[in-house]
Amino acid sequence: MLHKFKFNIIYLLLPLALYFIFQITWDSKKSTVTFYGFAENKETELNFDKSVIVENVHITPGAFVQHGDTLLTLSLHSEIEMDLNDVKHEIQSLQVDDDMRRDELAAEIRKLEAEKSVKRKDIQSEIDKLQSEIDLNRSILSELKSIDTGKIGKVDSPHQAQQDALRRELQYVNQPYDAEIAKLNIEISQIGKPSNIQIRKLTNEAGIRKKEEEKIHIIAPTDGLVGNVHCKIGENISSFNTLISFYERNPTLVKGYVHENLIVQVEVGDTVEVISTYHPDNYVKGRITGLGSRIVEIPERLRKLPEIKTYGREVSIELPSVNSFLQKEKVVLNLLTDTDVSSIKKSFQRPSSTTEKKDVDLSLNQ
Repeated sequence: MLHKFKFNIIYLLLPLALYFIFQITWDSKKSTVTFYGFAENKETELNFDKSVIVENVHITPGAFVQHGDTLLTLSLHSEIEMDLNDVKHEIQSLQVDDDMRRDELAAEIRKLEAEKSVKRKDIQSEIDKLQSEIDLNRSILSELKSIDTGKIGKVDSPHQAQQDALRRELQYVNQPYDAEIAKLNIEISQIGKPSNIQIRKLTNEAGIRKKEEEKIHIIAPTDGLVGNVHCKIGENISSFNTLISFYERNPTLVKGYVHENLIVQVEVGDTVEVISTYHPDNYVKGRITGLGSRIVEIPERLRKLPEIKTYGREVSIELPSVNSFLQKEKVVLNLLTDTDVSSIKKSFQRPSSTTEKKDVDLSLNQ
């Protein structure tokens, strides 16, 4: 009778046992997916859009700098000197062209003036020659008493007619020459106006370039750390070549690798808890922002068993800007559900002072 009673109790407890087993199994399925990654600072490469000479380097690799601190002093001396020489040569060329054109027109005016003078002298010479003939004829006729003095005028009239025609020609001979000379003088007065505009433009450009010759200061875009310095004092650096690599003060992303058996459980937009492997009380929440498009070998440092090659998918995780992680620090990544957050915090948290707990809570709420 006692044996039968025990048998019934076992069957009575069996459903309860099955329920607990199911609950444990279900919780296990819901447990956090865990993988590993590196905390990384966002890197910015600082360069300049023109060729420069490095005048001074004010920092060393690894130095912490604040926003606005001077990192490098540069100059554009060599390039600007070439530009200034080009501008000067162009201005001189314009001035020489103007002077040459002015000389050509002045020579043309002198030529016209000479031709006008010769033409006037030739006409005047003809007039004087006719006058001499008239005077001679009158002298001869006046000595001949048998000739009526009234006839002398008739003898002079052909010469007088030619002389009058030449005087009229002399009166108007200047007009075509003077018109052409006036035209050339106007052209001379216009010389330099277009080139003066161009010269003023080039002079202004030269002034701007001269100002650019002043020292250029490369400053820190934000608070952060100097990475590599890719230049040294006195070195010529081509345009857009990297001068300095610059990192934000705190890591703002994590590059993780989730095992290939777990990739279906990780999606963009999921929340993960990022925990320092050596300081478990240092943790924040991050968000998955990207997933790799192929399976890759997981880096040795991120494997549970470093000597065994494992494969997975690369995961990019965004971190809040305020955190205590170091560059390249190894971190544990736990995929969270809403019900997981508090329990996972407790499992990684070590006893700490009230102040420390308050700081941690602040970072988690960001």
